[in-house]
Amino acid sequence: MQNKTTCPFCSPYADDIIAKNTLCYARWDRFPVSKGHLLIMPFRHTPDYFTLTAEEKSALVELIDECRTIIDANFKPDGYNIGYNIGSAAGQTVLHCHCHFIPRYRGDSDNPKGGVRRVVAGRHYKDPIQISQL
Repeated sequence: MQNKTTCPFCSPYADDIIAKNTLCYARWDRFPVSKGHLLIMPFRHTPDYFTLTAEEKSALVELIDECRTIIDANFKPDGYNIGYNIGSAAGQTVLHCHCHFIPRYRGDSDNPKGGVRRVVAGRHYKDPIQISQL
């Protein structure tokens, strides 16, 4: 796990914080996939969602709602994707828990149907996996 001294999320500059509460904060993603892409994370250095305390989980959800108000007012998206990358197999590169809050806009994808179900290459959202295949 990255340590606090090398973690890019552990010591945010006040100017980078878009919204916050006592346990978590939100900032713009430096590599956004859409206009208004935010990262929401705890101040405490912890690797992923499953290591958050119950209080941190609650604080993070409160910020999701606050961020929606901010993004709706400023960018007027047509939808959202909200999610976590947990572990290197899922694409996590910064080992400090963070939630991607991604506004979506009509026309930003040639085929958005299936949403997060399309994250695994080669799988189509209509191709069911049988329990016996797992």
